[in-house]
Amino acid sequence: MFKKPKITYKSSVEFIIYSLVLVYCIFQGAIYSPDSPSYINANSYRSAGYPIFVRAIKLIFQNYFDFFLVLIQAFLGLFAVYILVLKVERLLKLNFLLKLIFIGLLIFPFFAPLEVANNVTSEGLSYPMYLFFLAFSIDFLLNETRKSFLFLLASYTLLVLTRGQFLMLPIVIAIVYVFKYKATIFKRIFLTRLLVFLLAPLALVLLDKTYQQLKDGLFISTPFTYINASASALYVSEADDVYSFDNEDYQNIYKDCHTFLEENNWLMSSKERASYGDYYKDFHLNLGKICNLTLHQRGTEYYVNKGYPIEEASYQIEMAAKGMYPVLVKNNFNKWIHLNYSNFIHGFKSQFLFFLILAIMIFAAFKSIFNAHKYIYILLFLSALIISNGMAVALASHSIMRYLFYNYSLFFLIFVLIFKYIKDVRNS
Repeated sequence: MFKKPKITYKSSVEFIIYSLVLVYCIFQGAIYSPDSPSYINANSYRSAGYPIFVRAIKLIFQNYFDFFLVLIQAFLGLFAVYILVLKVERLLKLNFLLKLIFIGLLIFPFFAPLEVANNVTSEGLSYPMYLFFLAFSIDFLLNETRKSFLFLLASYTLLVLTRGQFLMLPIVIAIVYVFKYKATIFKRIFLTRLLVFLLAPLALVLLDKTYQQLKDGLFISTPFTYINASASALYVSEADDVYSFDNEDYQNIYKDCHTFLEENNWLMSSKERASYGDYYKDFHLNLGKICNLTLHQRGTEYYVNKGYPIEEASYQIEMAAKGMYPVLVKNNFNKWIHLNYSNFIHGFKSQFLFFLILAIMIFAAFKSIFNAHKYIYILLFLSALIISNGMAVALASHSIMRYLFYNYSLFFLIFVLIFKYIKDVRNS
């Protein structure tokens, strides 16, 4: 006979927390933002994951779409929280208070201002997938089971098809994996899994291109990557950079965009400021106007006027941004690197916190060279995740909560890990 699960005061408190969050989300209802229609309509610049997700729910539930979308997103998100908490609790043997704090940090995005379960945007799916990815990555790095490896890959695939900012996550795992299994890494099983991690981003790029081919007839990556990244390069650019382009279309687009930016005072040169921190604040406020309203909109119109269909015009301006980006960075590198550093630090809120996480990562990497404690490998993994995601966001866009909230709970975990590690070392 099966034993009935033991219901305790602590498990009852957790159940009540999850239930209250679920009820809160349901009563809030669906929230539509300016981005929502582009997901529902599967616009060419949206990755496959969320548009397919919302269309499937729309097809099944019809007029009850809003209710069931929120219900499914909330339930999926809370289940992901539960799974991650379960894995971390087993790793760190958290006491009840620490466990509640961790749960609180993980459910924070369900409330304002993010409201991930209610917003009809990709975070409703990407946040649960990221938590699943974390849970199965931790399990894999500690136990190296086939099941955790497969679940890790599955959650990564769904995550990247929803938000491309996480494309390079397997590289972080691969680095930690090499540190942990350095003595046996060339054995067949370890080498095979390492190669899977290294090749996974390429496989996802091909999968993304296949989706675009099936949807729009163009074998291309989802546009907007270089348009977003080019915003910082355009912000620091000068009018005479136009002479650095050999392509006539690029010259015409750049001249038009730079003139428009100059007229609207959306360039670094528009006003002298006291520091790069101040320049970043100006860039932060105007990024959408630079990449969306200017480069994307005016560039797409340029190619449409040349006779391209709208989908191909979007692709052409993405390729134009890809061509202009390295040239503008090279021409204005000093200004660009200072602006991006300010962008990166803005995501950490202080240089002290960044250098603290960097020091922890370096310490964990150094300790991992030797026969390290299991906590060291997870410290290396979590600190590398925080820094790599911060760098990816700073290079591609601006450091806002919407792109960075995924890792907020990891700061707490890192400090708990350090405390547990010190305690274990003292007791050994």
